Amino acid sequence: MRPAIAKKLLLAFGLLLVLGAVAAVGTIAGVFWWYGRDLAQYDAEGLRDYRPPQLTRIVSRDGELIGEIYTQRRTLIRYGEIPSHVESAFLAAEDADFYRHEGMDVPGMVRALLVNLRAGEIKQGASTITQQVVKIFLLSPERTFERKVQELLLARRVEQTFSKHEILELYLNEIYLGHGRYGIEEAARFYFAKSVRELDLGQAALLATLPKAPGRDSPLRNPELAKRRQVHVLQQMVLHELVPRAEAQPFIDGGLGLAPAEARSSVTPGAEEFVDEVREQLEAEFGAEQLPYLGARVVTTVSMDAQRGARAAVIDNLRELDVRQGYAHKLKPAKAKAKAAALALGDAPVEVGSEHVAIIGNRPAAAGLPDDGFTARVGSHEVFVRVPEGSRYDDPKLGLAEQFPVDAAIQVRILPRPSAEGDDGKPAFPAGWLLAEIAAGPEASVVVADVRSGEVLAMIGGTDYELGDFNRAARALRQPGSSFKPFVYGAALHSRQLTAASLVSDSPEIYEKWRPTNFEVDVYRGDIRLREALAHSVNTIAIKLVDRLGVDAVKDFARTMGISSAQPSDLSIALGTGEVTPLELLGGYMTIARGGNRIDPRMVRTISLPDGRVVTPGSNAQQVIGDDVAFVLTSMMTQVVKTGTGTKAAALGRPVAGKTGTSADHHDAWFAGFTPRTVAVAWIGFDRPRRIGNSETGGRSAVPMWVEAMKAAEHAEPMSFTPPASVSVRRIDAVSGLLAPPDAQIETLEEYFVAGTEPIDEAVPDAKATGDVLLGLYDDEAATGAVDEGQPETGEPGAGEPAEPPPTATRPTSPRAGELPSIDQLPDQLPDQLAD
Repeated sequence: MRPAIAKKLLLAFGLLLVLGAVAAVGTIAGVFWWYGRDLAQYDAEGLRDYRPPQLTRIVSRDGELIGEIYTQRRTLIRYGEIPSHVESAFLAAEDADFYRHEGMDVPGMVRALLVNLRAGEIKQGASTITQQVVKIFLLSPERTFERKVQELLLARRVEQTFSKHEILELYLNEIYLGHGRYGIEEAARFYFAKSVRELDLGQAALLATLPKAPGRDSPLRNPELAKRRQVHVLQQMVLHELVPRAEAQPFIDGGLGLAPAEARSSVTPGAEEFVDEVREQLEAEFGAEQLPYLGARVVTTVSMDAQRGARAAVIDNLRELDVRQGYAHKLKPAKAKAKAAALALGDAPVEVGSEHVAIIGNRPAAAGLPDDGFTARVGSHEVFVRVPEGSRYDDPKLGLAEQFPVDAAIQVRILPRPSAEGDDGKPAFPAGWLLAEIAAGPEASVVVADVRSGEVLAMIGGTDYELGDFNRAARALRQPGSSFKPFVYGAALHSRQLTAASLVSDSPEIYEKWRPTNFEVDVYRGDIRLREALAHSVNTIAIKLVDRLGVDAVKDFARTMGISSAQPSDLSIALGTGEVTPLELLGGYMTIARGGNRIDPRMVRTISLPDGRVVTPGSNAQQVIGDDVAFVLTSMMTQVVKTGTGTKAAALGRPVAGKTGTSADHHDAWFAGFTPRTVAVAWIGFDRPRRIGNSETGGRSAVPMWVEAMKAAEHAEPMSFTPPASVSVRRIDAVSGLLAPPDAQIETLEEYFVAGTEPIDEAVPDAKATGDVLLGLYDDEAATGAVDEGQPETGEPGAGEPAEPPPTATRPTSPRAGELPSIDQLPDQLPDQLAD
């Protein structure tokens, strides 16, 4: 070929190459322009406001993790807190050239293309960490050519907007790493039970294997595959000179370094009531819509030792009550008629929370059912009835088959089904089955708080409380019965027209449409002092006090002390016919225990936010009544425990002031009381009010539970109740309540008085005193024996008391008798309203 022709051909070929290159560049530019024309809608700058859902941790006063609030389990960690070997592990696994490219790794893309062409399939990806950030935050997950082009363009934009450290921080906080954990901090806590700051090299490498396929590559589900991938990451770290081989080799040869299962389940169970209450408080403080993003650490007031002790007290005492009353105890196969009635429901739908009579079946046989319970039928529905180990109905002396025989009938409550999948990826509960719990006997609640700080130390909302359950301690409005009477007597002392020594006639009175009686129908004591009347919970006297003071005065006093629920506007308020929650009653008693200084019970100590702020809820303490009134009332309430209806509370072994309560027809049993350090309330009753059982009064049922809960909460040396300077002591005649004359030939006793209310008249020595009410039993009680569980609570509503209270407070129509000074001889004019 002639040189001239060869030259022309060469020029033509070169021109074609140039034109081809220009066309290719133009085409690529056109493609990038076409697919990038609407990228303005993607705001990379907006990532500066990155605020993802975060986990809020709730801990006890001692730092135990008791609960979590989250939509995504994530805890943000700043770049400066990430160890260098953790960063290196993710770079080796995901993007070794991260610090050398500007969003697109062209050599990496070429390498991946060649590898995939040789393999005949996609074996290696080429997405940089920056591209992954774009896919996570800015684009949809669909895999199309258009999306890939947009991803490359946006990756460049992200690189121009953020530093490498900022991009890496976004990536490591956002990625999903399996088992419900987002970001490296939560993943480290789950797999290794430590912060990412504490990971060793092998653990960091294992964590870096998870972003591509966290389910498949989970070391909990596939440890052999996880080990191979961990070794690969460690070798890549050595290859890219991110770590010396000598440092990596021990981890290549070693294990995975996973935490044991019990350490991974780091939430301590048993304080779910606090978790639910804290959630409500956080929603009120920050808003429900902000709660998933809070990322706070909330220190609660709960003492887990006190909480465990209180729950054990509830379960142990309800077990004893079950035996006494035959609830789910010594079951026998149901008769044919009863069995047919229980199954008559058929296939009608049942709702969560509804109660039904179930017929017990055989032990679990269906695949996927737990082994902590038994099967039963509710109508045509197959039901698994849970009996967790250590729960109320789990009798360690009997096996389930003996305790719950086939064909026996038992009351159950339908529960929500467990989540569809556990951490192992398997169904948590088989399809077609309902879940239930035994609901045979009454429920119970206990609340315990520190008197000085108002902090709630323990709160039991039910025997087997789970998150989201009905918290009876904070939500159940029930009649307190005679446990409301201290507010009646407190109002009387606060009026300064009555004292602990004032005489009132325990006698029958007829009010308009109402003739109240004592617990012991038609048994009356005549003229007795207020101290003695409160100790023995005398109904007639409490009613007379309300009649004299006025219903509004008693309601105002109770409200001042912390009883916020609406109370009846008639004389029946004296018998506790209104409703209160256990937590509310605890607040009222705590005001008495604090010397008249009211502080609302609180459950949160501090809220630490991610930005470093610490929120400390205020104490809102306020002096609402005189400390002298509070002390005299406290002194009268100690008599309930010494000689009255609450003598079982003396088993605590330290000074106690308190009051029993039993609502009409034994629907509720209460004991509320305190020491100088600790206050607690115990309640027993059915969720749908009905009779607990014969003789199940507050003194018999609730006091032992209260004692055991208090023992778990208070361990310091016993303290005595100390009178303030404004309280005086006088020696009085035990019969009349008047001052004892000098050199009296009668037995006398010492009594506390609010200064200025002491008696001024001396007693006429014409009657024999009955003993010292402050120091021991009355002589007549000593002769008959101290009050025990067999003694009725005189003031507790019971048989013989009319079901309906009076519609309005009216004056009695029968005359009052008695020659000694009594409430009837006090001035008619009383203050219109009590002072705060």
